[in-house]
Amino acid sequence: MKNKTFYFILTGLVVVGTVLGILQFTSNQASAYLSEDEAKEKATSQFSGTIKEIELEEENNRKVYEIDIEGTDRHYDLTIDAETGEILELDQKMVNNQSTADNAQSQDDAADDTDENNSNTQSSDDSKGDRTSNQSSDDTAQSTNQQTLISSDEARTIALEEYDGEIIEFELDEDDGQTYYEIEIRTTDNEKVELEIDGYTGDIISISRKDNDD
Repeated sequence: MKNKTFYFILTGLVVVGTVLGILQFTSNQASAYLSEDEAKEKATSQFSGTIKEIELEEENNRKVYEIDIEGTDRHYDLTIDAETGEILELDQKMVNNQSTADNAQSQDDAADDTDENNSNTQSSDDSKGDRTSNQSSDDTAQSTNQQTLISSDEARTIALEEYDGEIIEFELDEDDGQTYYEIEIRTTDNEKVELEIDGYTGDIISISRKDNDD
């Protein structure tokens, strides 16, 4: 009888110990993940801007934070390891605010030209012809400069100045009327980087970083 009682007590202790162990493991596992505030802090400490969206998701059997950041001149899509804080993926795209400014400037210039024409109605036709001719020449020169495609060597140099590594893919592409170089680099940090570089200005349009394993 004593042996039976001892057996039941021992069994109960084992069960209680197992339950406590599971609860402790679950608690430690949950506390190992970054909080949402910690993930936000890690993201904004490296990429300036306003966080528009953040979500905790499971990807490839690990927890990750998906974060969207809107900066003044670019937009970032980040994937951050929820446990280590490591940036697993980065998509960076330039935001073209220049076109809005150019349109506004063009409207101001047009208004100025109108005022100037109205205030100078006594000018001779020859003077008007000279101005038109000069303006046309300037426009032609500007158009020619804008249509000068940068060389592939220049594009490679721009890419490698941004990221040190080996270029494994390189091509000139066109999409929606925009000509750009698409370049993929295998970096020394065990990742691949894809860049899109404007074929005429040399500006980096977008950057996408991923692990080499992907």
